[in-house]
Amino acid sequence: MHYIRTASFGGLFTTTFLVAASFQVAATLLGLILAVLSPGLFNMNGVPATTPVGAISVLIFLLCFALFMNAAISALGAAVVLGWRRFLPRQPKA
Repeated sequence: MHYIRTASFGGLFTTTFLVAASFQVAATLLGLILAVLSPGLFNMNGVPATTPVGAISVLIFLLCFALFMNAAISALGAAVVLGWRRFLPRQPKA
């Protein structure tokens, strides 16, 4: 809680971005296995991919789009925390 109360916009953004990005990279690594084993699961413009290379290209596009959305959501979330920070509970005095 102390970090949320004292961190700058950059610190809050970096923390949220890295947490979400680590999940997205892990999901992409699992997606690579699926792309090699079953490329037809990945659609390119409504058509199933026929080769692992096509499926991997879809996977790379999805990763880039997800990271872009992650950056936007992390920035918005950091701004909201900065705006609402004064309403967070304070540390009780000992």
